[in-house]
Amino acid sequence: MQKLIETLKQFGIEVPEDKQAEVKKALSKHYKNAAEHEKAVSKLEGERDTWKEKAETAESTLQKFEGIDPEQIQTELNDWKQKAEAAENNAKVQIRQRDQRDFLKTEFDKLGITSERTRRSLMADIMGEDGLKWKDGKFMGLSDYLEAENAKDHFYQTQEEKELEGKQQQAAGRVPKFTEPSQGKPKEQPDNKPVPTIF
Repeated sequence: MQKLIETLKQFGIEVPEDKQAEVKKALSKHYKNAAEHEKAVSKLEGERDTWKEKAETAESTLQKFEGIDPEQIQTELNDWKQKAEAAENNAKVQIRQRDQRDFLKTEFDKLGITSERTRRSLMADIMGEDGLKWKDGKFMGLSDYLEAENAKDHFYQTQEEKELEGKQQQAAGRVPKFTEPSQGKPKEQPDNKPVPTIF
C-alpha cells in the first residue's frame, strides 16, 4: 500500500501523514497491489485446475456407466445376494446331512446292523422331514426309536439277546460232542474161503 501512496504523489496527489493510515485502510479493502493480485490469481488458478481435473475424472467415470440402468443393477445385485444366501444354506444342509449320516453309520455299526437296505431305510426315516430332531451333533430319541423299530422288524440283537447268546455258546462249549456211536473192537470173523488144493 505504501507504493500506492507514492504513485499518487507522482500524479500530484499528496495524502497528509495523519490521513495515510485511513487511506491505506480504505484502499486495501477494494484494491490489491500487483504481487498480492498475482498471488491470489495463482491460488485461484490452482484451485480451478484441481476442480477441472476432478470434473474430467468424474466425466470419464460416468461415461463408463453410460447405458447402464441403476435399478437393473440393484435388481441383479439383490438376485446375486439371494443366490449366495441360498448356496450358503444349501452347503450348511449338505454338511449337516453328512454329519448325520456319519453319526448314524457309527450307531448302526455299534448295534451290528449290517444290512445296507435296512441302513438306508432307517436313515431315510430318521433324517426325513418327519424324522428325529438333530441337536448338538446327535439325534434326540434315537435309541428309543431304534428299539421300537427293532421290536417290529428284528434287524439287530439287543444287549440282552447278545448276553443270552453268549451264555448259550459258553454252555454249548462245555458239553461233550459225540460224532459216531462207539462199538468197541471189531471181532475177528472166520475165514470162509475154501482152501486151495494142490495136485
